[in-house]
Amino acid sequence: MEQTGDQAEVSVRTILPVLKTFPTNEIAIIGCHALNIARRSCEYDLLVVSPDPIPEKLIKVGDVSARLIFRNEADVRQPDPELALTLASAIPLRDSSFLLAGAALDCRRAFVANSKRSMEMHLASSLKSLARVDELLSEKETREADLSLLSAARDFAYAELLTNGRVPCPSHLLGQMKALPKRRPSSFKPWADAFGLELSSRVTCENRLEGLSVIYDAVRTSGVGAGAAPYFGRYREVEAFKVMETKAKELLEMMQSAECFAYLGQEAVQSLFDLYLMHVSKLRKERDYSRVVRDLTVGSDRLISEEVVKSLGLVRSQEMIGSAATGLKSAVSSLAKRI
Repeated sequence: MEQTGDQAEVSVRTILPVLKTFPTNEIAIIGCHALNIARRSCEYDLLVVSPDPIPEKLIKVGDVSARLIFRNEADVRQPDPELALTLASAIPLRDSSFLLAGAALDCRRAFVANSKRSMEMHLASSLKSLARVDELLSEKETREADLSLLSAARDFAYAELLTNGRVPCPSHLLGQMKALPKRRPSSFKPWADAFGLELSSRVTCENRLEGLSVIYDAVRTSGVGAGAAPYFGRYREVEAFKVMETKAKELLEMMQSAECFAYLGQEAVQSLFDLYLMHVSKLRKERDYSRVVRDLTVGSDRLISEEVVKSLGLVRSQEMIGSAATGLKSAVSSLAKRI
C-alpha cells in the first residue's frame, strides 16, 4: 500500500529527529512499516547501528512514536535468524558505508534458510510448552497450564507464518494467520482455540490492558544490572505501555477485538516471562517455567496479585485447556510433517 501525502509527512516528522540525534549512525526502518502493513497507530521501528549496547528507546513526535532498536556492526553483518528476517525488508535511511544495504541484500538471499531456522526454533519451543501443559494439568495447576498453552500457541503461529514465508508482526498476527493459504486440515481453528480467542471482547481486551499496565510498571520500576538493561529496555520508559495501549485502542475502535486480544495475549506471555526472569535473577533462583505464575503471585517476594493474572485472561478451565491443547498438538504435528 502506497503512502499518502499525509502519511509521508508524518514519516518525515517522526524520523527526522532520530537522524539529527544520531548524525553519524547507520539507520534503517524495519518492522511493519518496512513490510507496508502498518496501521495509523503503529510506531516506527528504527534500527540504529551503534558500537555500544544501548537499551531500546522510544521517542514521540506529536501522536506518532518511534522505537529505536540498537545493534552493533557485528550483529548486522552476521545476524541471528530473527534479526536476519527483519533485515531482509529493511529500508536504509542513512547508510554511508553501505553496511545496511549489503546486509539487507544478503538476508533477502538467505530468507528461506533463515525462515526455516527460525521456524524450527519456534516449533521446538511450542512443543516444549505443550509438554508443560500436560504436566501442569496433571498437577491441577490451571493458571500455569493456561500460560504455557498461550506460549505454545504464540510460537506455533510464528512457526506457521514462517513456513509460509511471512515475518510475524505481533499486532497484525490474527490478520496474518487468516491470510495464510487454506489447507485441509486447517491450522487456524486449533491455533485460535489454543490462544483463547473465544474469550475476546472489548471488555476482556480492556482487562488485559489493565493487567499489562501493572506488569510493565513492575518491570520498569525494578532495578536490573547494567548487563541486562538492553534486554529489558522495551519496558524502561513510561511511553512503552502507551504505545501498546494506542495500538490496542485503535483495534477496538475498528471493532477488531479478536485481533486486539491476540496482540495483547502475546504481550501477556512475553511480559510475564520477562518479569519472572527478572524476579528469579534477583533472587538467584533457577528458572522453572512451570512456576511462573506461582513465583510471581505467592509468598513474601511476590510481585503481582492473582487478580492481575486473571485480568490477563488466564481464566480457562482444566477442560478447556486440555481440549485446546489436544487440538494444537495435532496442528503442530501436521506442521512438523510439512517441513
